[in-house]
Amino acid sequence: MKRNNLTTALIAGIAGVAGIASVSTAVNLNSDGTGQLLIYPYYTVNNGLNTLISVVNTTDKSKAIKVRFLEGKNSRECLDFNLYLSAYDVWTAALIPTTATSLFSPGHEGENTVKLITSDTSCVDPSVISATGYEFLPYGYDPGNNGSAASGYDEQGLDLQRCTEGHFEMIDMGDITDIDTIDGIDHGTTGIPADCSVVVNNFNPGEIWNTIPISGIDASSGGIFGSASIVDVAGGTDVAYNADAIDAFTTIPLITNTGDLLPSLNSGGELTSNIFYNGTVITDTWNVQPIQAVSAVYMHDSIFGEYALEDVIGANTEWVVTFPTKNFYVDSFRNVFGAGNNPYQPFTQAIDDRGIGACEVYTFEYYDREEQVPDARIAQRPPSPRPPGVDNGDAVFCWETNVVEFNDSDVLSGDSLILGSKNTTHFITANTPAQAATATTPAVSPTYFDTGWVAMHFAQSTNDNGTGNVYDGLPVTGFATQRYVNANLTGGILANYAGLFAHRYSRSIHN
Repeated sequence: MKRNNLTTALIAGIAGVAGIASVSTAVNLNSDGTGQLLIYPYYTVNNGLNTLISVVNTTDKSKAIKVRFLEGKNSRECLDFNLYLSAYDVWTAALIPTTATSLFSPGHEGENTVKLITSDTSCVDPSVISATGYEFLPYGYDPGNNGSAASGYDEQGLDLQRCTEGHFEMIDMGDITDIDTIDGIDHGTTGIPADCSVVVNNFNPGEIWNTIPISGIDASSGGIFGSASIVDVAGGTDVAYNADAIDAFTTIPLITNTGDLLPSLNSGGELTSNIFYNGTVITDTWNVQPIQAVSAVYMHDSIFGEYALEDVIGANTEWVVTFPTKNFYVDSFRNVFGAGNNPYQPFTQAIDDRGIGACEVYTFEYYDREEQVPDARIAQRPPSPRPPGVDNGDAVFCWETNVVEFNDSDVLSGDSLILGSKNTTHFITANTPAQAATATTPAVSPTYFDTGWVAMHFAQSTNDNGTGNVYDGLPVTGFATQRYVNANLTGGILANYAGLFAHRYSRSIHN
């Protein structure tokens, strides 16, 4: 196992300058929260929710950012555009629910979808992304607009409902060096960019971003951070999270025009990852594609977190479990590993024509707050409902973005209560099993653990790197959210509360 030991001597500089440098020249998840690439684990407009988003440029460099929203079933694109941030700039926007119109999605009129709105003045292309709004589109998962697998349709559904939840990413494509472009996007003393058309014109034939070699832009220096808030306007709650920040993603500029599927998470070109594990930095160079280095920083064999379901305070808990790189491994339309219709490690199932995603098995255990485990007579039931064609007893995550709703009753189906997720399964925290009534024994109603914690475990693995190190688990991110509804206040005033908690994890890396 290749390790860079961060000893006191190394930090002090005794033969350690190169060691410190190596940490900064391979893909890593920056615990300080800034980077070249931001992953936002979840957005939704279901249940009447809005998702508010922001990205901040902490540097004195002007930047070109690719913004991409990916639906939750198979991470197919619902909207992408270019955002141009001047030095120290901030861009904000909101995702709100809407119904599709013929202007954006002919043939999908009236379907539930998302509208992105912004009153921010930072330069975006297309410029119609504004306060009037821009709708999400179905053509990322139905490129030929005909539902044909041959044209790239992935058979996970044609309805725009797919776009109402998922995750999104922002890729820093590079630091702008062209003076005219910098002046055009700078906000100056008015707070409004001088001329946003200059960045659009840069892609015209023969202009600086449409020549070989490209000029007027350098590799990203990083330094962007972001956050998102999920707002329940009717319920009066707001939960927020910080985007995951990945650094050392690329050493080259990645500039492309709006509407281009590139750059993607596989475009950075860096095959080496650095991961802090058990007091050391583990460095591995991956064998096939740069996406493997991005996946490596997310590899976890377990997720840990709490739940609360107490009826007296109207408590509910849901977990978001997102696999931000999964699509590259399971979707033959991307085919970055040349595996055809086969999945690539660590994933074990590919997208097929059954419309149930690519289901990965996990195991789980749960406890109440006093170290108690469920009654031994309970057959551990997997989360439900079972996907069509999955009839064994395994617990599975079938989508790229999944929501687990915890229940203290035998709820088996339906959208989740907090996030309104369609990509949901229901986790029942049963404690004592129901007992059928007999002539001598009365029926016993089941009881449940209404508070406690859960561990979810992944047995998948990959060792497709130069050292043969085995990384157990799957590349995963996400959070837990809890909501409380207190209707017992003096005067009968209804009060809602909510919180959000990043998942905790464990890693397992070994030879």
